[in-house]
Amino acid sequence: MANIEAGGPPRLEARDVRFTVRGRHIVDGVSLSLGAGEVVTIEGASGSGKTTFLRILATQVEPDAGTILLDGTDARAITPSVFRTRVAYVLQESPMFDGTVADNVATGPRLRGKTMSAGAIAAALDRVGLAGLSGRIARELSGGERQRVALARALANEPDVLLLDEPTSALDPSSAQRVLAVVRALADSGLAVVLVTHVAEHALSLGGRHLVFEEGRIVGTADQRPETT
Repeated sequence: MANIEAGGPPRLEARDVRFTVRGRHIVDGVSLSLGAGEVVTIEGASGSGKTTFLRILATQVEPDAGTILLDGTDARAITPSVFRTRVAYVLQESPMFDGTVADNVATGPRLRGKTMSAGAIAAALDRVGLAGLSGRIARELSGGERQRVALARALANEPDVLLLDEPTSALDPSSAQRVLAVVRALADSGLAVVLVTHVAEHALSLGGRHLVFEEGRIVGTADQRPETT
């Protein structure tokens, strides 16, 4: 069993998680503890199981075995809407909804029957480097701007954990670096972050722990890759 421990009390944990499709072990006995303010990057080739593991952490996929815990509580005992407010999951290319950037950012609170003030929206956009864009039509933004709107939209729910699936894969190098800088700042502010990537340089640039997935397992760190033959 692969088991990587974090320092400090864990916010999010995976314990011996397994997921199999037609006899193939997509995720094969992975354990992970993630503390507040910690960044964990997961790197691996396409098909290595890293995205499936992230989706399990987000409770988007039910594992065949193992447990996901949030602050020590089994995720299955937490109302899904509550869990997914506290653990934000941002897709590789998050779609923009109709309307303005402000409309998009306020989506989560609105679905929970809450009104997000203009000041709160401005603050969320400022955190991701998009101050002053609240009135723009979201679908007219560049790829890098849309990805940062998706981050601001996730932050509007005031999550404890942020899960990011290849957030820079479709971006030009400059936009990718801006997104990575935002992620690093969010971790510095206390969020626990797990970011999946296939770009080693992006994993290393964020600091924190750099894990390598291969055939459904954590096989080492980005600094200590297994030797190939």
